Amino acid sequence: MATNQLTPPRTQPQPFPKPALYEAIFALNRDLGTVIDDFNRLREFRFSRRYIDAFIVKIEDLRAWANTEFLDRQLSREHKDWHHFGKLDRKFEQRFVDPNDVLISAERRLEEMAADERYALAEASGLRERRERAEKQLSELIKPTEPTEPTEPTEPTEPAESTEPAS
Repeated sequence: MATNQLTPPRTQPQPFPKPALYEAIFALNRDLGTVIDDFNRLREFRFSRRYIDAFIVKIEDLRAWANTEFLDRQLSREHKDWHHFGKLDRKFEQRFVDPNDVLISAERRLEEMAADERYALAEASGLRERRERAEKQLSELIKPTEPTEPTEPTEPTEPAESTEPAS
């Protein structure tokens, strides 16, 4: 006899239900918060602030460490449950799929693809315009100077010898 099991099969027996675990973690955090509040009230009696701050830091460290350890171990269970219930959800959803939904989905996909194509063409057009502007600016910067009419080279003239006698 086949049974449709809603809860995932366990590799190890779970000694506690999930809500009980989260309630215990909540209670631990609440109670550690109460202890911190009690230390803060002790400040009124002029105890050394340095020691009270040190105790509060130790309690916060302990709280963070405990939460990390408990929740890290629970994370794999949550991942398994998420996977299992996700598969079940997809099976349930498939029971209610209308055959026309496939056609509607295909039409939507075609519209998405056309919108993507229009976007790509607009981007390409913008890039083309920017390239043309850049090429124009570059050509203006490196525009060759117009040649002038060549002049005939003149021969260098030597200084004329003076006719005055050297003294």
